[in-house]
Amino acid sequence: MIIDAHTHAFHPAQVRRRNDLCASDATFREMYGDPGAKMVTTDEIVAEMDRAGIDAAVVAGFAFGRDCDLRAQNVHILEAAQEHEGRVIPFATLDLSSPAWRDIAMEALAAGARGFGELRPHNQGWDPLGQEAHELCNLAAERGLVLLWHVSEPVGHTYPGKHGGITPAELCELATAHQETKMIAAHLGGGLPFYVQMPEVRSALRNVWFDTAAAPLLYDDESIARLTGLVGANRVLFGSDFPLLSPKRHLERLRAQLESDEAAAVCGGTAHILFSDRRPS
Repeated sequence: MIIDAHTHAFHPAQVRRRNDLCASDATFREMYGDPGAKMVTTDEIVAEMDRAGIDAAVVAGFAFGRDCDLRAQNVHILEAAQEHEGRVIPFATLDLSSPAWRDIAMEALAAGARGFGELRPHNQGWDPLGQEAHELCNLAAERGLVLLWHVSEPVGHTYPGKHGGITPAELCELATAHQETKMIAAHLGGGLPFYVQMPEVRSALRNVWFDTAAAPLLYDDESIARLTGLVGANRVLFGSDFPLLSPKRHLERLRAQLESDEAAAVCGGTAHILFSDRRPS
């Protein structure tokens, strides 16, 4: 089973309203102000999955700063999960700086959300180590949910959307405090996997997985093989970051780097186990 653990969709009306959203949201403007930056709906993700031979995909939204925008995309993704049962694994997006975040979270859970993300706390103005973040981690642990964090490498070239997520050090601290909470550190964890060579860090990150989203734009062609060597293939998730990258081409790159058993785990086996743990509301 092939599972893409990191894709992004917008409500169709948001795709049409790109210019309005650029005017109202600084982070959105940074990442999508260029008309060449692709925005897609869930239907387009499903069509791309069919072209690439992918069975299912985690579909996440964008970390908007307005509750109305968050709710609109969450509804779109959650409705798509019902329409394409088993193929769309829906993640809802939250802004923990909003007084309404708990209501939005519970609405999404009632509609079938399997996790929250991609979380970008610093873009939205909330502390990833603050009280609300700890509350979210507790909720995720209680419900068997997964938290997908935008983690970027603290060195190297800049690009739209690089900053504003959680830093590797912050994620390590949060995961240490919430070792029962399942988390995905996007973009190879921004370098955090290197530190699993320290026994105390390896223990603290036992419930943290690392996805490969955007890896070809950041790292060399052996990066995924080195990552699996550090943390094990059962802790690495194929993620394309579609529509940023082609899932089909990214799969081809991964399979070229890994042994067949490792590729089977990274490209879907591990994700299937991770997202099979569903607890009652």
